[in-house]
Amino acid sequence: MVRKGRWIRAVLVAAVAMILLGPDADGRGGGGRPVGDKPSFTLRSHEPYTIGPKGTDTVPDLTPAFGNTGHVAVPHGVVMRVAVTEAAFTSADHSNCYYAKDRRSVFCEFPSAVPVGAGYETAESLPHATGDYSPVMGSYTYSVWPLGDPPAHTEDYKAHYERGTGSALGLRPVAAGTLKGGGELRFRTAGYVGRADWGIKGVRLRGRIGEYAEVDIPQPTRSSGPGPRRVRVELPEGTTLATPTPSERDGIPSEVDFCRRDERDGNIYCSHVNWNTLRVRIDRRVEGAEGKLSVPEPPEGDTHPGNNTAPLTLEITGTARAGHAVPPVPADPSVSSASGRDSGTRGVALAAVASATALALALASFFVIRRRRARRTAPSRRPGDRT
Repeated sequence: MVRKGRWIRAVLVAAVAMILLGPDADGRGGGGRPVGDKPSFTLRSHEPYTIGPKGTDTVPDLTPAFGNTGHVAVPHGVVMRVAVTEAAFTSADHSNCYYAKDRRSVFCEFPSAVPVGAGYETAESLPHATGDYSPVMGSYTYSVWPLGDPPAHTEDYKAHYERGTGSALGLRPVAAGTLKGGGELRFRTAGYVGRADWGIKGVRLRGRIGEYAEVDIPQPTRSSGPGPRRVRVELPEGTTLATPTPSERDGIPSEVDFCRRDERDGNIYCSHVNWNTLRVRIDRRVEGAEGKLSVPEPPEGDTHPGNNTAPLTLEITGTARAGHAVPPVPADPSVSSASGRDSGTRGVALAAVASATALALALASFFVIRRRRARRTAPSRRPGDRT
């Protein structure tokens, strides 16, 4: 009887482990390879590119390349994401690519298998990109992953990006050994040379809790030559970015631009060449809260790096009067989608636990009923019967 009890417990434990951990609960995936052994990609290393004087040269074209340098083949193909800063793609040319509305990033799907040791480059350069301003200092960056297995928090490009038109962007073989890592092509106008002093001055936000507050962000200072185009903003704790809606923009001079969040890196930037306004909602009072404004270091180094950052202070003058508070700023969609994925994961886990519990109860009930039936059908013993 003790042996049977141990056997029942072993069956129950195995059943629960199989449901909770899946068919790979023994620590090995399909084909006998360890869990976590995934494809590894090496990208092309691109030399920095110097753009000539205005009118004689432009932002360089990009021909990305990748190689499967891991130990596992990619049977269903790959996705390549390419982003460009201080420039934008001029067109959406390929039907297997999805382009952001601002044309600053693109996702391309290549559904053909990628064997171990294989290397490929795009059969043609990506759509030509043009710089936002002249002179320009920017870069292309790209990454590759298996189709259907995106990194965490990757944008849903099929839902929010524009699918290209025309023929599909293809791949052609290259020697994987020529790829030395990187996946970045930096470019800059020839005017970006020598050390310089780039700086920014601090500003103060002022308003009441529950209302919007606005402040003009000063243009970066520079000692000589072309300066930075973007000021990065870190908001004081207790405030939320609140860019005007299209209807709210009616009546605002066209030369005024509002600081906004970059969808690629999640940071807030003020990048208009003339007039930038930062608009936030003051949500609550946080003692000592202070934000920050910053500009990048010049390419060849900053002669006075101490003024590359400046404080963004907040002065709260009270609380909005009854009926005068503005609605809360909508939550960031990327946060909502991440929360949805977390909720979905928790739901799957709870469902697995419920299934395991139900199976355990069913097995226990089966053996109890079987034992009772065995007792009822066994012949009764009388005193003196031999055992």
